[in-house]
Amino acid sequence: VCVRARSPVDEQGPSPADRGLLHLWPPGGATEQPGLERVLLSRPVVQVALGEYHGLLLTLGGLVYSFGELSWRQGLSVPAASPLLEISLTGRTVVRVAAGGFHCGALSEQGGLYMWGENGAGQCGAAGGPVLVAEPCLVSVLDGEAVPPVAVRLVDLACGREHSLALSAQNEVWAWGSGCQLGLVTSTFPVWRPKKVEHLAGRHVIQVACGGYHSLALVRSLPPHSYDTQNPSEQSGRGKSPLRLAPEREELDSVDDAHYCPLGVELTEVTPGKVHRQAASHFSTLTSRLEVQLCVQEALQARKSSSLTDINQKEAAAASRRRSLPGSPSHGSPGRRRPAGRGTSCGSRAADEAADELPSLRTEVWSWGRGTEGQLGHGDQLARLQPLCIKSLSGEEVIKVAAGCHHSLALTAQCQVYSWGSNMCGQLGHVSSPVTVPQLTKLSEGLRVWDVSAGLSHSLLLADGDCVQPIIFYCGQQRQQEAEPAGGQSPVCVCVCAQMGYVSSVCGGGQSCAALADQNVMGFVAALHELASSERQQFCWLSAVRRSVLQPALSRGDEHRRFVRLCVLIGRHSVSLSSFLWDARRRDVTSLPLLTHADLFLDAYRQQCFVKIKNLSLSLSLSLRQAVGVQQASLSQLLGDSDGVVADVDLVQLFYRPLQQLHQYSRLLLKLATCYDVVSAEYLSLHHGFSQYESLSVSLWRRKKEAETTFLFWKTHSGKTTEVLRLPERRVVCESSDRSLTLQNAGRFSNHWFILFNDALVHTQFSSHHVYPLSCLWVKPVTENSSGLLFSLSVCQNKWLRSLNQAVDQSLGGAGQGSSPGATAVTRTASYTFTAEGRFKDAQYTGGWLAGRVHGRGTMKWPDGRSYSGNFKNGLEDGYAECVMPNKLLSKSDCYQGQWRDGKIHGFGTFRYASGEVYEGCFHDGQRHGYGMLSSGRLTRTSSSVFIGQWVHDRKTGYGVYDDITRGEKYMGLWQDDQRQGNAVVVTQFGLYYEGTFRDNRMTGPGLLLADDDTVFHGEFCEDWSVSGKVNLPALYSFMFPSLTK
Repeated sequence: VCVRARSPVDEQGPSPADRGLLHLWPPGGATEQPGLERVLLSRPVVQVALGEYHGLLLTLGGLVYSFGELSWRQGLSVPAASPLLEISLTGRTVVRVAAGGFHCGALSEQGGLYMWGENGAGQCGAAGGPVLVAEPCLVSVLDGEAVPPVAVRLVDLACGREHSLALSAQNEVWAWGSGCQLGLVTSTFPVWRPKKVEHLAGRHVIQVACGGYHSLALVRSLPPHSYDTQNPSEQSGRGKSPLRLAPEREELDSVDDAHYCPLGVELTEVTPGKVHRQAASHFSTLTSRLEVQLCVQEALQARKSSSLTDINQKEAAAASRRRSLPGSPSHGSPGRRRPAGRGTSCGSRAADEAADELPSLRTEVWSWGRGTEGQLGHGDQLARLQPLCIKSLSGEEVIKVAAGCHHSLALTAQCQVYSWGSNMCGQLGHVSSPVTVPQLTKLSEGLRVWDVSAGLSHSLLLADGDCVQPIIFYCGQQRQQEAEPAGGQSPVCVCVCAQMGYVSSVCGGGQSCAALADQNVMGFVAALHELASSERQQFCWLSAVRRSVLQPALSRGDEHRRFVRLCVLIGRHSVSLSSFLWDARRRDVTSLPLLTHADLFLDAYRQQCFVKIKNLSLSLSLSLRQAVGVQQASLSQLLGDSDGVVADVDLVQLFYRPLQQLHQYSRLLLKLATCYDVVSAEYLSLHHGFSQYESLSVSLWRRKKEAETTFLFWKTHSGKTTEVLRLPERRVVCESSDRSLTLQNAGRFSNHWFILFNDALVHTQFSSHHVYPLSCLWVKPVTENSSGLLFSLSVCQNKWLRSLNQAVDQSLGGAGQGSSPGATAVTRTASYTFTAEGRFKDAQYTGGWLAGRVHGRGTMKWPDGRSYSGNFKNGLEDGYAECVMPNKLLSKSDCYQGQWRDGKIHGFGTFRYASGEVYEGCFHDGQRHGYGMLSSGRLTRTSSSVFIGQWVHDRKTGYGVYDDITRGEKYMGLWQDDQRQGNAVVVTQFGLYYEGTFRDNRMTGPGLLLADDDTVFHGEFCEDWSVSGKVNLPALYSFMFPSLTK
């Protein structure tokens, strides 16, 4: 039956008319042509759920339809071609439906729960015990731990034969119904009202699934620092996870000291005993009482084979578990105990934490309920009354689980399917029967499964093949007489899946199989599927490269961490795209992670691909091949080489392959954008994303070409001369081995070889070479009479000028588009060490430049300790600066802060001499000139003095005031060449006042001397304080100045 949708008037975008096509066919008819009957509904179908003999359809807009054998409505039978609308749910905006064996459930947009159908075991949650619930009724889910109790909002729902599970918005599991598959700590059944599964409290549950009499939960793993038990090791062969960094010891089929028993109590000892196995019929319907009795029998049998604590202690144990869960749960993961520091790599953790909105790959699968057919996956047939982690699936990146009547499926991010449980009809897809531990389903090479579903005794797999359109595979119950024996069948392709369109999800039920598909309108659906398929293929390939090449060769270095980061990001994105296709109700292209997390993707690809391009140009391929030489077959398979011959260049191409995915992103985003109007928000968002990924793709491919050219250059010109020039990040732009460029006025027998790299111009002559950094290189055509480089032809001149300018522009952080001297920055900031003779010889400069000269703000440092930090102009110090000049005699440094001009100290400034003197004033051509103040020594020293006055050519000349603090004299007068010369006044601390003339720094000629007792002397002075006449003075002055009493 094919249910086709009619386009609603309010629907927008490129997917209106042929969306939500539902295809139904009976089990065992996979290779036959089912009759396709089309029924026109008002809206597209976005979800289908199948019970044993009935089914539910959810359409866009939240309408629910029922079809099949509706025994709770007086045996009403509704054909799938004319489904019955659930009128009581109209207006509730249902977002999720689920079908159990003989009951139904629906979730509203507000998180409300509605149940109807058979309720004999309490599976409908209707208190009072009505056996049949004819119409959907609201079931209240209350959290009794809160005061007052609050309603719980539900986001997911699953139904079994006699129980139901729901997932809350807080990622907690609620259960009701009957049987050990509830996982509740109770011995009273039925459980009429939803109760929280205490054993999973505090864990982040992602998905729940209900089998006939068992339950599965997909749980996010705890962070590494929260574990106190050790993660299970990698599985051998195909089951290795790309996130596991080192193999660890594991015992898959044995019970160890951390295993858990049916009642959820840890073993104290293990004794051999017989395991009672109850045969199960896949098509029988058991009553609630019989099922409960069977679970109790299995539990009692388990107690015979294992020493358990008293069953009456389970209530206290549950309360203890609730208290311990938020911390570091000792019971949460059934692995061996390990130190707290062990965990996954830093690279994978960083990628996980970088985008929390993307699905996590660090998951675990928990199971509980009946285990008679091994459907719990714990290596035995025992029942589990409480959830228990399946050890062998921890670390396998499970992204989805599905439960059939007596078997289970787990889908991994690497598009592999694990199956376990009953294999009576071949529903597991491999030969073992029964299987008590998850095993990989047998699939042809190249198939990538991205959706699974389990029915009564069959399984459906949705996979990518050679074409974009998905392929459906079926394994299980067969109706053909030539069918393979039970338990030995591999999945077979459904022959009519090509006619279904682009299938987005599959669903298996009791007596039916279903597939939801979309027709390709304007290429929109095909582009979505191609994007998701290419990302899944990319992740599988990256995982194989990491496992076969990087992990053995590069261990856990930076290369490995970068690769793991990209690998995890692509894996999470592939799961997100698969979920985008599963959820047909919400397909907003603007919410694609490629658009909302563009920076995350661009940065991951930029780091990974740039590092590979940078390092592989130095023959990294050879070292890698030597490291993994024993795995040539794996490398050949990764490279697509059927001959098994791996060359160096092929291995280099192995690491370039992620670049192709960037082009895929841009191409498919542009293809999606063309499906929208150019003014729509969807078009603008998609086109912007296309531009970002296309720009990075072109940039990285250009780098790849440069790396390949450089690799060939080093291979051709190998030797000691060029060995010192080889750097991982250095790229060859052009070289003059063809004599296209030579030195002007070079000798006849001279040999000049110029190599232009992306960071330097190298001039090689015989065995010597000179390196000129491009950051300090200016290119300018000059006249014929000027010295410089000479080109052989005008064509070569244009080529070299363009290459030089582009290389300089790129080295300065530009786009590298400059083809003329004017396009390259004349003013720039760079570092350079001067080697030529001159004032700056051996000096290291960092700062601004202008046309090849230091200009602007910068710092110059000499090897002898001199330093200049300030402004430059036209190659000379000019402007304000700070300069330090070592004084070898005093083993100290002179320090100047002030103005410079034309390379000399000029203007106002402060000079602190190594001797302790400080000059603050004007300078001219490096000398003290003009008005200034010189301070010598300190007050505690004998040489303390201060001079304030005029200076000429570094000498005191003109009027100035000299204060000799030590002698207590102050000189105020004229100076000449650092000597007192001319009229002056001297005042002493003893009250003497002299006014007269100085010559050669001495008093001379007529002068006036005054004392503080009003004594006045007029006369001739010949030396300091020496006079030619005599005068009567007080005894004090005679004692202090004996020359005055002569």
